[in-house]
Amino acid sequence: MVLLLPASRLFSLVEMPPKLVLLIGIAFVWWLIRMDMRWRRLPSRPLWIVGVWVALASSRSIGFWLWAMGLRGGGSSNLEGDPFSAVFNVSLFLIAILILNRRGFRWGQFAGANKALIAIFAFFLFSAVWSPFPFPTVKRLGQELGCLLIAPILLTEKDPAASLRVVFARVSYVLFPLSVIFIRFFPHIGRVVSEVSGSHMVCGVADHKNSLGQLAMVFCLVLLWDLKETRTSGTAPRTKIQRWARLLNLGIGLYLLYISQSATALMCFLLGLGLWLVGKRLARMRNAKAVFVASVLAFLCLLSLEQMYGISRRVSQAMGRGEGLSGRTQIWQKIMEKNTHRLIGAGFRGFWESSEGESVWRELGTNRLLSSHNGYLEIYVQGGLLGLFILFAFILSAGLNAADKLVKGDPFGRLAVIFWPILLVYNVTESAFLQIGILWFTMLLVTLDTSSQYRRVRTFTADSPEVGWAPVPGT
Repeated sequence: MVLLLPASRLFSLVEMPPKLVLLIGIAFVWWLIRMDMRWRRLPSRPLWIVGVWVALASSRSIGFWLWAMGLRGGGSSNLEGDPFSAVFNVSLFLIAILILNRRGFRWGQFAGANKALIAIFAFFLFSAVWSPFPFPTVKRLGQELGCLLIAPILLTEKDPAASLRVVFARVSYVLFPLSVIFIRFFPHIGRVVSEVSGSHMVCGVADHKNSLGQLAMVFCLVLLWDLKETRTSGTAPRTKIQRWARLLNLGIGLYLLYISQSATALMCFLLGLGLWLVGKRLARMRNAKAVFVASVLAFLCLLSLEQMYGISRRVSQAMGRGEGLSGRTQIWQKIMEKNTHRLIGAGFRGFWESSEGESVWRELGTNRLLSSHNGYLEIYVQGGLLGLFILFAFILSAGLNAADKLVKGDPFGRLAVIFWPILLVYNVTESAFLQIGILWFTMLLVTLDTSSQYRRVRTFTADSPEVGWAPVPGT
């Protein structure tokens, strides 16, 4: 019953000095991690790189956390980004490249197996040619490309599925408790003001209530999968305290999903649970791929109907959010009025820095907008109709990969048919395509095609054995 209390009433039960609460919270985080370490190991040291990236993709930039700790001044440009984050991310990417080269990773084969994904990145990289901000365009896209360097580290482990579960679980042990603490005791970190309505929102370690909802939704789904897989395989912890630690952490995540008040994240979480239940049945179908392709076409039809008949207004009314999806409809209409680059767009992240983008939020009378709150519309203003075409090609390719993994019994198959549709639905009212975020990164992790180019082998380094993959001879 305590978890069902409103956030204000729950937090008022405890009044303690913020710094003391933070120390207690850090100790609690360490206890959760120690409980996990007692019954399973991190498969390899390079997974620390993946863990750091997952944590930063789920929360705020390294530059923000340095500012929060008083180690640097506040201030970064929306156009140029945060230089501290750029340097830190580039360092991670260089380490990732060294690790993958050491494992014999073949970049050409990886690109050939994921043509649609490479095509959309290549297109937006080329958009620097017509973008009004060419150098920032290249820098921003370079940061987004990091997911293609970090993900293969996990995918080239001996057991990628087990590696994903342990990395995500341990990152959640850090993000979940700290979010609760920041919301109550450090409001300058854990709460923000809405750029549209001006209302105060909880955000925890994230930068927005919707980002907090996305964080909680993704991690809770992975934690449920982890609970199921460890129980099925007989590798679950044996002591009660270790089992209760995992359930407690999941409970904190569900609580954060509730107080985030992100209707999109909650709807996607319920969708994920439903897809989890039908996953086995879909895997047994002979025409599983055809069913999945049909679902893509059905989704595209729904998008068309939305534009023609305004289905979202009826859904919004049913969810008690008025006729405009919390102001989104007005934003979308104004964006369509102001966008003048219909064929090739304004370049990657170029629209909101242009005079057209600024006129949107000025005429609507909102605070500064940096997103259209619709992933498909965001790709349209950045890449035009050509960008949308490449995006839909990638969506179809990822969907086919997801169905193929499920049918072939790939360990990621069940997650792939969950997170692929979730990403499509999420982007109807939020923007997550080609953005550093945990939903985009997780979807890529479980749908990337690497199986046809590599086989698992055990290799040895000079100091310790490392499990990895090696290229198939003759390929």
